[in-house]
Amino acid sequence: MKLSAKISAAAAGLLLLLSQVFAAWNLWETTRQILENTVRLEWEKLSSDGTEFESKWKEQEKYIEDERVKEQWAVAVFRDICKVNSVLYGREKELANTTPYEFDAEGKISSFGERYDKALGIFKEAQSHLFLEEISGKHLLICYWQSEDTGFRILRYRDISDIYADSWALFLRGAAVSLTLALLLVGAVTLILRRILKPFYRLREAANVIADGNYGERVLCTSRDEVGEVSESFNRMADRVQEHVYALSEANEKQRQLLGALSHELKTPMTAIQGYAELLQKVELSPERRTNALAYIEEECKRLSRLSVKMLQIVELSDEESIEKRSISVAELFAKAEKLIFRRLQEKRLFLKIQADVQEIEGDEDLLLSFITNLIDNAAKASREGGTLWLTAAREGIFVRDEGCGIPEAEIRHITEPFYMVDKSRSRKEGGAGLGLALCSQIARLHGGELIIESAPGEGSMIGLRWGNS
Repeated sequence: MKLSAKISAAAAGLLLLLSQVFAAWNLWETTRQILENTVRLEWEKLSSDGTEFESKWKEQEKYIEDERVKEQWAVAVFRDICKVNSVLYGREKELANTTPYEFDAEGKISSFGERYDKALGIFKEAQSHLFLEEISGKHLLICYWQSEDTGFRILRYRDISDIYADSWALFLRGAAVSLTLALLLVGAVTLILRRILKPFYRLREAANVIADGNYGERVLCTSRDEVGEVSESFNRMADRVQEHVYALSEANEKQRQLLGALSHELKTPMTAIQGYAELLQKVELSPERRTNALAYIEEECKRLSRLSVKMLQIVELSDEESIEKRSISVAELFAKAEKLIFRRLQEKRLFLKIQADVQEIEGDEDLLLSFITNLIDNAAKASREGGTLWLTAAREGIFVRDEGCGIPEAEIRHITEPFYMVDKSRSRKEGGAGLGLALCSQIARLHGGELIIESAPGEGSMIGLRWGNS
């Protein structure tokens, strides 16, 4: 059961309870007031009629000697004054009765005061002369008057069942109105609570969206009350969660790039080392060639060691950090690159043409060597067997050009992203991981330049490092 429904139900129940308590109290007070007024009127009328009866009877009583005639005269006066709903008693017997009921007044005279006091509790001066009776489902108010001088007594009743009936009907109408108001209150409170709780519903939805992985979700709340404060706290919490998640994702991505980059960079030198090791095992070489092969293996092992450190630096370097540059011979750099990539070119019977318009460049030799071999390796993958590749160095930078399949324009802006591959099936088949150009882009940045890519489908590509001052 929702909170708004619980609050609405509680408010409606409380309203209904309080309204019924008030209605019962008000009904009791109203009924008591009506009964008091009715009793007062009936008692005053009976007292007036009794006084008039006593006065008229005394006017003739002194002229009448016979007791029977006195009783007849009393009945005549009684019928003249009390025409309906009255009973005349004289000398312990009933003389006249204008009511449809029989009353045993003699047996109840002693209990008049007690019965009335318990039933009504009002109009104390007449309480010993009044009592209530319930006959055949009707409520009768009975007033009793007695003359101390003559000994006659007059009993009069009034049917007050309509008072009780009206009171009960009023109670039922009040209950119906209270129930209607309670239902209206439920609707009103529900609407109000929904409006009040709407920001919390937005908080719940935002929490679910964040739980599904959309950490950029936030709650918009312009109110300055407690709800607004909770929303602001929620947004601050979401900011911190997003920062931590992105930090963890970035750290994980760096680790992933490092492992991929190391795997990618280890492939070419390890292939060359394996080739020279097999050559030393299976072919009788001259001492000079044997020494050169062992020296190459040693040099490549050292380079791999340095390369692993450099790969870690590439991943962790920030924009403010830089590398240590030194003067490098372009001819020696290109010769090392050609030696490293020789087996790869031989596999596809590719020709590499080298042109150097500058003698020396400034940079990190290992990183630039990795840059060149990555570009040549990518060019070899895109080229057909028997094709030609060009490696050039100029004042503008270092470039590798091929006559391969080319790169679609829509793909160019993505190919420097880690693990992105234009032709995934071909790249996977040839051992690629989509890291070559990503590494080249970082190496170009670390050398203060940029990676440029010029390509068209079916016409080949030219990719290289353009110096920042060119």
